[in-house]
Amino acid sequence: PPAAHPAAAGRAEPGRPGRADQDRPATRAPAPRGSATAARPATGEVRVWSALPFLLTGPLARVGYLDAVAPALAGARLADDAPLFAAALAYKVLKATGRGWRRDERDSEAAAAFAGLAPPVPEQALTRFADTARPALPVLDGVLALAVCRGHDPADPLLLTGAGGGLLLLDAQGVFPVAWTSGAAELLPHWRNSGRPAVLVCDGPLPPGTLGVLDAAAVPFLTGVRPLRGEPAVRLPWRTPLWTGAARPLADPALAAALPGHTARTADLVSALAERRAVPLARHAALERTAALAALLGLSTLAWTLWRDRETPDPLLALGRFADLEATVRHETGAVRVRVPLGRRHADLLRGGLLADVPDVPWLGGRPLTFTGG
Repeated sequence: PPAAHPAAAGRAEPGRPGRADQDRPATRAPAPRGSATAARPATGEVRVWSALPFLLTGPLARVGYLDAVAPALAGARLADDAPLFAAALAYKVLKATGRGWRRDERDSEAAAAFAGLAPPVPEQALTRFADTARPALPVLDGVLALAVCRGHDPADPLLLTGAGGGLLLLDAQGVFPVAWTSGAAELLPHWRNSGRPAVLVCDGPLPPGTLGVLDAAAVPFLTGVRPLRGEPAVRLPWRTPLWTGAARPLADPALAAALPGHTARTADLVSALAERRAVPLARHAALERTAALAALLGLSTLAWTLWRDRETPDPLLALGRFADLEATVRHETGAVRVRVPLGRRHADLLRGGLLADVPDVPWLGGRPLTFTGG
């Protein structure tokens, strides 16, 4: 692989439902229209059980994602609600939500600290924000997709899997996220922007007609998913049952050998995302998907930067190894300061350049985020 994945290097140019409804609150009071103003800003110092949300900000800043947050929300008249977006992002890398919607108190404290709010994060305001923010989210998804697509090597495949009733497209190198859409047609521009590479379709609940859309666009794909009746897929004459497109057949033994490993990784990834609900009570999945994509980009960047030379980089490695990294967070007038305990993890992050200051964080009122050890 290259020395540094373009998305990881920061070259900007380059949900599973919960249990039955009876487990949820029977009624919800209407959330105030001023969502973020329903919570007080954080002050003073707080100890959080996980510094991982804070570690996502540097990678997102490097690809221009943070620069897009404030304009995107302002365009939807939600300029004051950036802290709620930050809270949703934090929840995607904290603990799994119990019964699909219950928060751990420590998670609410960590998410609030990350968002610059006094705990707890107002859940009703967050739910309302998920409904009203939908017009702003395609801008953020587009910034992320462009950064990853422009950094993709066309010689490497993309991965496609069913997730949350839609399709999740990933860069096989480092499992960087590209897009999460409702159908295959919406993914085709990203495939073209990536240089029209081969696509490995991993096992998962694919929306009906997915293989047909890929074949009609002459996407070279390989899959172990048995096609539905009438789908234009051709079975390869190999012992392992594999199918490819009729318009542009793909019979690559190396890709076929890699498919099971990619399938296992994507299945684990989708499961981890489904267990961590950003907005459990939201009526729409748009914010859930946007927060998941941003969280994945940050996690993938951490894994790629730290471990690509000694093991296969995977965002779940970063999730497992940094989730319980405690930190002390101090909210000051001019900055938010995060102090990480000294040790191997701090040393690795420092050596990888992942503890650099992040200026102008939008949900912190433009204050910088700084990291120290101690």
